[in-house]
Amino acid sequence: LSLPSQNLSVTSEEKERTMEYSSFNAQMMQRKARSPLSKKSKIFYGSMVLSVGLVLFIVALAFGGRPTQSYDNRPMLGDASALAVADQNKDGEVSGEELEEMIEEVMHDERANEPSQMQLIIHAHLPHAIRGMDQNGNGHIDPREAAAVMGNLPGVMMQTMAAQMPTDHGEYVEIQNRVRNEFKDAVLDLALKNHRNESISDEECFQNCFNRCRWMLEPHTCVDTCNQGCGTDAVLNDPMEILQRMQKANSVEYGENEANYTLAMKRPGLKSKDLKVEVRGPVLVVQGECREQMKGNRTLNHAFHHSIRMPPDVNKEAITSELENEILTVYLPKDPELSKKFREERMALEQAASGKE
Repeated sequence: LSLPSQNLSVTSEEKERTMEYSSFNAQMMQRKARSPLSKKSKIFYGSMVLSVGLVLFIVALAFGGRPTQSYDNRPMLGDASALAVADQNKDGEVSGEELEEMIEEVMHDERANEPSQMQLIIHAHLPHAIRGMDQNGNGHIDPREAAAVMGNLPGVMMQTMAAQMPTDHGEYVEIQNRVRNEFKDAVLDLALKNHRNESISDEECFQNCFNRCRWMLEPHTCVDTCNQGCGTDAVLNDPMEILQRMQKANSVEYGENEANYTLAMKRPGLKSKDLKVEVRGPVLVVQGECREQMKGNRTLNHAFHHSIRMPPDVNKEAITSELENEILTVYLPKDPELSKKFREERMALEQAASGKE
């Protein structure tokens, strides 16, 4: 097809008008960028901020009374059961008297040894410590209050005994450890007593022990102590430990010698059938899935995927890998000619960067 020719030339006058319009447009854009928000814009954005703030306030009211499900700040595994165990009259609330009675029962019921001096001191200060847990002073320990102190009763006890505490830090720590060990010994005696009861299974023994210990000691100590007394192998479902394991499992160690580049990774539970190593252009892809056997007949499954850009002097046709003792090692042989070219290019770049000819 042929189109009729058109005169596309632009006169000098039109060029000047175009330049003036462009300059004017640029000035207007700069003014808009410098100018403050209009009144309508301020009202609009102000209403948006108020709306978001109102929504967040409503959400805070709706969920503020629920204990946070975090690892470090409690409540954790078994806390709901621990509250239920302390609620002896089953009215849905844990009174200070009920909690004191439950802890005293653990501390004094069929102990292996005669009451120690520290046990008598704990008995004297326990009512004051429990009153300190009741922050709102309504006579009951609600879930939020329990979350703040559960597992830290030795620390709460030390606060009530502050006036009698030594000023030397070493002695202070020693007394706190004695309080903690007294609670631990009492929990262990409870577990051993329940373990001797043939009508109680090992799992029931552990739950009974853990739900009471949880008020006094931190969860890891409770798990270890109750396992020791009940003959169980329960584990604490620790999200941070799992996360650390997965982060460690995703680590890769790189190496280099005259002949090869290497990368190595340890993957507990990794089998060759669940592993895939392939080259996609300049990228080496390593992926697979691990099934790590953990304590308590648990299995931790986690997948991994690594995309690694290879150096330009790798001989892609000669790449090999081996899996031994759950350690995967990938060998990337160097091509001598490509390595020489790569070194020359790198030296040229370094010289250019330093300004040398």
